[in-house]
Amino acid sequence: MTKSVLVLGDINVDIIGKFDVFPTPGSSTYSDRPTLRPGGSGLNTFVGLKKLEIDADFVTMIGKDLFGSFIKEDLSKLGIEFSPVVSDFYPTGVVFSLSVDNERTFFSFRKNAADIHMTVQDIPDASEYPDMLYLTGVSIVEGKETFETFIEVVKRAKSEGTKVFFDPNMRKTDRVSISRIELLIPYVDVFLPARDELAIILSKSEKFRFCSDLIAAGVSDIWIKKGAEGCSLISGEKGFDFPAPNADVIDCTGAGDAFNAAVVWGYANELEEKEIGVYANVYAAISTERIGAATSYPDKENMLKSKYYKSIKTGVKVS
Repeated sequence: MTKSVLVLGDINVDIIGKFDVFPTPGSSTYSDRPTLRPGGSGLNTFVGLKKLEIDADFVTMIGKDLFGSFIKEDLSKLGIEFSPVVSDFYPTGVVFSLSVDNERTFFSFRKNAADIHMTVQDIPDASEYPDMLYLTGVSIVEGKETFETFIEVVKRAKSEGTKVFFDPNMRKTDRVSISRIELLIPYVDVFLPARDELAIILSKSEKFRFCSDLIAAGVSDIWIKKGAEGCSLISGEKGFDFPAPNADVIDCTGAGDAFNAAVVWGYANELEEKEIGVYANVYAAISTERIGAATSYPDKENMLKSKYYKSIKTGVKVS
């Protein structure tokens, strides 16, 4: 029996467009058609976990608007039901993703998104804490209310023995954002930064200058996402490098969140590090071969039977 997981995080409607070139200021650029998908790093990871057959719940907030309704209806078609808090005052977040040759630029309508205004009163009472908790950094750096709410939930869950996973998913690198991440790190068990995010944190943090500082603060495992180069794991004094498969990339939106979902899935099923890293790379790679984020993720059977698994397992390096 796999373990239960609580996801805390953001939620958007993603409007995705593939263009020939990036526009210069004041000019126009063209594409064939937009693609609308549910998105947000919190939602993406939640959907990935559900597709991997994990007992997951998701705490977030949407607005009482057409975008919030679209998300619920679209996920319902996939057989995924959830009950977000609905705000009468704040809108559902919307993100426009402009992609040129798999390089993406985001336009985020999130300055007042509902999911950055959550309070403790919005969190359902839980007599039992989950086995695992996943938190995205979007909720930490974008809104003071949600940061204060979620860090309180993380503290309570950690005190009850919950394993905490955290992806910094950095959209801001100012001092306030870095300080919030610094406050959260001591409660994190599994850290999931992209390589550039880790470099930013270690260069700007006043508390954490090296990966060894993160380990000393209580982080047990650091999974470093490296895109087309795969990923690396630092666990205590051990290190692993996992190559990425040669996927036929169409859209990279949400690939990092797919990776996160597969990592959590691996821990929930008590797999060894070598298996977790390989499967996480496979799951992320498959997601890039389809348009969109959460709705592009494969189910568990397709991940386990992927042609990519054997091709990259032999390339794992241990140091």
